[in-house]
Amino acid sequence: MIMKIPLEIQKITDPDGTTHFKAIVSFQDAIADTSQSQKLIQIQNRYSKLVSVWQRMLREIRSSRGNMSDSQLQWKLADEIYSFVKWVESNGYVFANVSEALSRDVGMSRSQLSYLIKFRTYYPSIHFISDEINWSKYREILDIGSSEARKICEEKILSGEIRTDHDIRDFKRRYKKGRHRLSS
Repeated sequence: MIMKIPLEIQKITDPDGTTHFKAIVSFQDAIADTSQSQKLIQIQNRYSKLVSVWQRMLREIRSSRGNMSDSQLQWKLADEIYSFVKWVESNGYVFANVSEALSRDVGMSRSQLSYLIKFRTYYPSIHFISDEINWSKYREILDIGSSEARKICEEKILSGEIRTDHDIRDFKRRYKKGRHRLSS
């Protein structure tokens, strides 16, 4: 197995106030493979373009209550970010400061980023996302470790048996305590 090189994206402010992003690796990794510079430039250029896209998507999400609860808009943002992280990995790197960089550059909390990545990981296609389940309910569902239990919870939401975020938390507590049988 080939080890991926840890990469960080730093935000650089020039003396004239202009900011840009720089993809960096450790000195040891840089001297071990001097052909990396083109890849790093490609990564930082792509990141710079995508930051604007992610900021625009986040502004759209935050523009109204309806958009903030729209699980499909959240999934699309998650997919954009996840796809970039996987693209970096496909180039032989691991995005070591992803939480720090996106929090700093896109303006989202680390918690939000964590939920988005988990959302995209658990639901690899937008077709798995129900437009009848809002984002706050999906956030609650994402805290359920078992995919089988998540599916049951979703079914209960869609059937109307679970209606609120509080109901989902009750489901999670029952599941964790083992009193909730998955077949019910």
